[in-house]
Amino acid sequence: MSISLHPDTPQARTGPSAAAAGVVPGEAAGRGIRTRLFTKYVALFVAVVAIALLANGLFEVFFYYREHKAALIRVQHEQAEAAAAKIGQFVKEIESQLGWTTQLPWSAGSIEQRRFDAQRLLRQVPAITELAQVDATGRERLRVSRLAMDAIDSGIDLSADPKFTEAVAHKVYYGPVYFRRESEPYMTLALAGARKDAGVSIAEVNLKLIWDVVSQIKVGEHGHAYVVGPEGRLIAHPDISLVLRNTDMSGLAQVRAAQAAGSTLSDTLPEARNIQGQQVLTASAPIEPLHWTMFVELPVEEAYATLHAALERLALVLLAASIFAVLAGIFLARRMVGPIQALRSGAERIGGGDFSQRISIKTGDELEGLADQFNDMGGRLQESYADLENKVEQRTAELRESLEQQTATAEILASISGSMHDTKPVFDAIVRNLLRMFDTRFAVVQTVHDGTVEMPAADGQPGFERLTERYPRALADDTVGGLAILSKRTVQFQPILGNPSAPSSTREFARDFGFNSVLFTPMLLREQVIGAIGVARVEAVAFDEKQIALIASFANQAVIAIENTRLLNELRMRTQELSRSLDDLRAAQDRLIQTEKLASLGQLTAGIAHEIKNPLNFINNFSAVSTELIDELNETLQSVSFEGKNKEEVDELTGMLKSNLEKVVQHGKRADSIVRNMLLHSRAGSGEHRPSDINAVVEESLNLAYHGARAERPAFNVTLEREFDPGAGMVDVYPQEIARVLLNLISNGFYAAAKRKESATDGFEPTLNAATKNLGDKVEIRIRDNGTGIPPEVRAKLFNPFFTTKPAGEGTGLGLSMSHDIVVKQHGGTIDVNTEPGVFTEFIITLPRKMAAGDTPGGKS
Repeated sequence: MSISLHPDTPQARTGPSAAAAGVVPGEAAGRGIRTRLFTKYVALFVAVVAIALLANGLFEVFFYYREHKAALIRVQHEQAEAAAAKIGQFVKEIESQLGWTTQLPWSAGSIEQRRFDAQRLLRQVPAITELAQVDATGRERLRVSRLAMDAIDSGIDLSADPKFTEAVAHKVYYGPVYFRRESEPYMTLALAGARKDAGVSIAEVNLKLIWDVVSQIKVGEHGHAYVVGPEGRLIAHPDISLVLRNTDMSGLAQVRAAQAAGSTLSDTLPEARNIQGQQVLTASAPIEPLHWTMFVELPVEEAYATLHAALERLALVLLAASIFAVLAGIFLARRMVGPIQALRSGAERIGGGDFSQRISIKTGDELEGLADQFNDMGGRLQESYADLENKVEQRTAELRESLEQQTATAEILASISGSMHDTKPVFDAIVRNLLRMFDTRFAVVQTVHDGTVEMPAADGQPGFERLTERYPRALADDTVGGLAILSKRTVQFQPILGNPSAPSSTREFARDFGFNSVLFTPMLLREQVIGAIGVARVEAVAFDEKQIALIASFANQAVIAIENTRLLNELRMRTQELSRSLDDLRAAQDRLIQTEKLASLGQLTAGIAHEIKNPLNFINNFSAVSTELIDELNETLQSVSFEGKNKEEVDELTGMLKSNLEKVVQHGKRADSIVRNMLLHSRAGSGEHRPSDINAVVEESLNLAYHGARAERPAFNVTLEREFDPGAGMVDVYPQEIARVLLNLISNGFYAAAKRKESATDGFEPTLNAATKNLGDKVEIRIRDNGTGIPPEVRAKLFNPFFTTKPAGEGTGLGLSMSHDIVVKQHGGTIDVNTEPGVFTEFIITLPRKMAAGDTPGGKS
């Protein structure tokens, strides 16, 4: 770009000789003037600014130092007095709590009430460790202590003790500070009653609790407060170890000075060293009427930190001002040639494409006219490019909006694909993208079940949680969400405030939570509404068609997630039912194998055979409907859209189900054949082993056995005794199996007690005791009855299968044998019996807290 100068300009009249030399004469003259004026203007401006700032800074530092020191003196003394007042208030509160124990006169029947009041006082005032109450004659009538045994009517004569005499004379007595066991500080506080016959209450106060008060007193950032007694002993300090070591502070100069001046230092802040040897500024105040002294200390470095910072700021200001003066001088000097430099710079910027550049020269000559021409040219060029930029920006905004929508849709689809068993991640992704894309006050996903509205996902600006708590759970048309669900269409209102057509509840929410436009879109599944998605804005701005369509697409994706989750959960439930059936079949097969081993034992009753017949009937029935289950599963899977690996996994699961159902039919036929030809003796496991509260298992078994015994014999009554160890806690067991063992042992105990009751003539009372005990890595259970006991010859056979002492028809003889197998083989524990014929029988069970890895419900082989 070339610039043509007007022929009347001085540069045009200089002639070709100047042009041939490559230098404009006017520019050469400007350079000569600039050399002289530049130095003069810079030096003069720097000198004026530097002298003014230096003088102002010195005066400011001088007065700031005086004001800062005065403020330090005032603040330190105010902190000391405030801290002393807190300590005094602490003691006064203890005194006021102690006061109500001296209101009643002494009488023969008031001792228990006074003891109750004293114990309540010790609970309410942790600082009081001992309370003694003395009657009007000076005799100790009651003493309640945290550290010693309580004493009633000890009769100790305290009539000449200062605790009693001073309290009677002055109504209150503050004893000197003493250290119990040379570590913990204590003081005696005695208070006389308002009535002469009310006596005196004497409390021993543990001053260690003043640490809570002192540690909360903040003195600057690194300062602290502490309390010293009249003898210079440390009473309270944020470092409690110093107090417990009975630290002597009388060697500190500030402590000696304060005690000499009546607990108050002078208005100057003396610099001294604290107990750690650190240089500090100290102030003190008396704590009346205790004759203690409160000290506050602040490290010298922290106290004068602001002053040092002010000096550093002043130095920085002076340096910055000097730099500014130099720059300003340079700027003023360059004003001589500024217009020409501005024209050159403007031409370069316009040539570089910066059409917003404007040259402002107010010289009133040709240079100003030339600047105006440059500005006009730049304006025309800027207008030409502005239209192009607007079009580019508009297209870019459209592309950005489309990209955001695609990104949000992709994120939601990824959530659907990655969380097919749970809709919560999908709903959270929808809410998160609504907030990000629409800048809303809040966004929610609602679901409807039997007329009840739930909010599985909601998020928004602070305060929206209260809206979700207040939102009505019953489906109704007094909210925009309910209106959208009931009408099965998208509903929006703007504005809401002052709009009588908006639902009443929504108007109330808009007023309370600060939004003025809202939109809800229903979620439809085969023309049935299952929920809605809603967003709200602070401004009363309508949602355009693109935004409504995007929210509707989010609603469709949420419906897909819900339907997929429902179908997969249904598939999982049916798979679990089939798995449980297969487990029952395997258990039945195991019992059948055991039956083959015991087929020669004829003592088993028909009831035991019936136990295995029930699951076999279920297996046969299940095989009859297996074809219908497979067909229903296939129909369900056909309605679900799967992609890639998910489709392969579902097909593999379907094939496995078909194969397992065929095995169910085969094993069922084999089980029927075995049951028809032999008796059955087996015992199935009871569920999964898990950590269980052993005390709760024993208690439940005790109650079940007791109520069962009462149901069989209403006239029979037995006394139950429980001795449960709280430390027994959780044990890894098969709880139903252990309950079966306990029910067996408890029922035997009731039977033995009942037999002895029938033959007793001396007022015998049957008793059964259940106890637990923590043995570390094991737990012990004892079941003891005072029944007939067990003879030695019977005890040796007690755990043999089919051995029983009951009359024929009343038992199979398998109860104790099964109990032995459950405890020993299945759980790896022990079971033993301790008995004395005609006196008692006690079964002792020990169980490990953690079962071995090989233990199974069926026991160990």
